[in-house]
Amino acid sequence: MANEDNIIIQRIRSGETKEFGLLVNRHGPALMAFVGRIVEQQEDAEDVVQNAFVAAYEHLKDYDPQRASLSTWLQRIAYHEALYHLRKRKRQTLLPLDVGDDVPDELPETTTAEQLNKAIQKLPPEDQMLLQLYYFDERPLKEIAYIIGTAGNSLNREVSRLSSQLHRIRQRLKIILTRMNNE
Repeated sequence: MANEDNIIIQRIRSGETKEFGLLVNRHGPALMAFVGRIVEQQEDAEDVVQNAFVAAYEHLKDYDPQRASLSTWLQRIAYHEALYHLRKRKRQTLLPLDVGDDVPDELPETTTAEQLNKAIQKLPPEDQMLLQLYYFDERPLKEIAYIIGTAGNSLNREVSRLSSQLHRIRQRLKIILTRMNNE
């Protein structure tokens, strides 16, 4: 599929702009699934994905298949569009950044999928997106570093930072779930 995408991209770059619809049809459902798990309203998710495709079309000249697959590149754009949308809605929940020793090692036994989803929604957008990429989309940390735009010269350092960040997010989730169960 990557080779087919690259052929389509070459056609688009040479002026066959209607070919972009093929990329939208091919990659749109995956982007909708990705964004839809983070952006609660269906209409908002559709807007985010549409904005991502508009941005991709406008920057198609910048796409480099040597750096990432088209699906990863598109997901990077959708990631930033979704973050922009979430920040615009100002849904930040104040949680302590300093996690103490009182954090349980495991999620409460009675945790349901619905409770977990509610707890995730209380996290900052960046944390929600990171959980989405790592746990639900099962992306490797190196790809996540590219998608979120933190991959620099030291990829190993970025992977280590993301691993630590995921650990802190899991701790925050445990705190939120424990508080929810105690209410």
